[in-house]
Amino acid sequence: MKLAAFILENMEPILNEWEEFASSLAPLEDATKIELRDHAAAVLKVIAKDLETPQAEHQSIAKSKGQATPLGGNTAAQLHAEERVAAGFSGEQVMAEYRALRSSVLRLWAHNAEIATPSGIQDMIRFNEAIDQAQTESMARYSKMLREAQNLFLAILGHDVRTPLGAVSMGAQVLLMDQTLPSKALKVGLRILNSSKRMDAIVRDLLDFSTTHLGEGIPIDPRTVDLLEICQHTIDEARTFHPDRQFELKAEGNLVGAWDGQRLGQAFSNLISNAIQHSTPESAIKVSISGMDNQVVYEVQNDAEAFSPTKLRTLFDPVRRFAIRPANERVGARMQNLGLGLYVVKEIVNAHDGQISVTSSKEHGVTFTVRLPRQAPHRRLDD
Repeated sequence: MKLAAFILENMEPILNEWEEFASSLAPLEDATKIELRDHAAAVLKVIAKDLETPQAEHQSIAKSKGQATPLGGNTAAQLHAEERVAAGFSGEQVMAEYRALRSSVLRLWAHNAEIATPSGIQDMIRFNEAIDQAQTESMARYSKMLREAQNLFLAILGHDVRTPLGAVSMGAQVLLMDQTLPSKALKVGLRILNSSKRMDAIVRDLLDFSTTHLGEGIPIDPRTVDLLEICQHTIDEARTFHPDRQFELKAEGNLVGAWDGQRLGQAFSNLISNAIQHSTPESAIKVSISGMDNQVVYEVQNDAEAFSPTKLRTLFDPVRRFAIRPANERVGARMQNLGLGLYVVKEIVNAHDGQISVTSSKEHGVTFTVRLPRQAPHRRLDD
C-alpha cells in the first residue's frame, strides 16, 4: 500500500500510536491528549497530499533542507506552532512531537506494507522530506513569535522605566540648583544626574533594539543640521563623563545637510563610547568628519587590540555576540554591557541609506567609518 493511502485510511490508529509514543518522551510527558492531538491530523493530510504530488529533484532537495516555499497562507505546521506557543510548549517539546510523529507513521506502515521495493523506499524518502519541511515551518514560526513577544516585552519595559528615570533626573537637577547645599551633597547630585543620563541612553538603545526587531526600523526625522555642531557636542559630552581621556576632532568640507540630527548624535555618541570602552586609558580618541559633494564621512579611531574574524562577523549583532561569549562572561561583573550601542548605530545609518564599516589591525587599532549620502535640505536650521 502506498504511504499516502495508508496515512489517510489509518488516521485514527496513527494518532493513537503517536499520542502514546509522544507522551513517553520526556519533553511531552506532562502534555494532555488534547494538546498532543491538535493539528496533527491536518499536518498528516498535508503530507499525504504532498506524497501524491509529483516533484522535481530540486524540490526534493529543498524540502529535505526545510527550504520549500509554502503555498497560500499559513500552513498546518505554522498553525501548529502558534498553538504550541499559546499552550506554553518549549521548542524542545515541539521538536519531540515531530520525532514522535515520524516514528509512529513509519512503524505502523512497516507493520502493514512491504517497503523494500523502489516505490516504498521512494515513499519513505518523500515522507521524511515532508516531515523535515513541516518541522522547519513550525520552528520558524515558533521562534518568530517568541522573538516578537520578547521584543515587545523589552519595548514596554523600556518605555515604563523612562518615567521614573525622568523623575530621578529632574530631582538631581533641582538639587544642583540649590547652592545652599554643602559641596558633598552637590557632588552626589551631579553623580545622580550623570548616572541617570547614562541610564537613559541605555534605555533608549534598548527601545531602539526592540523597535527594529518588531519590523518598524529606526524612525528618523531629517532636518537641515550642521554635523560639525553635533560632533562637537558629543565630544564635549564625552569629556564631561571622561575628563581623563584625550579627544581629537578634525573637520573639513561642507557639513550642513538634511539628516536626523538627534539620531546621528546618538550614533556618534555610541561610537565614541565604544572607542573609550575598548581602548587603552592613555590613548587619544580620534574623530574626523569630512563633507564631500555627495556624502559625508565620519570616522572614529582608537588604539585597541585587533578584532578576531569571529568578532568582526558579529560586531553589529548583540544577540550573536552575547551567545558566543564564554559562560563565565554572560553573568556577573565580567559582563560589562549587552553591546546594543553598535547595533543601534548600524540601524541609524541604514535609516539614512548610509553604510558603516570597521577596520582593525595591530598597527592602526580600530576604526569605524560611517558614510552618509548627502540629501537636499528641506528644512531650515531654526525650524
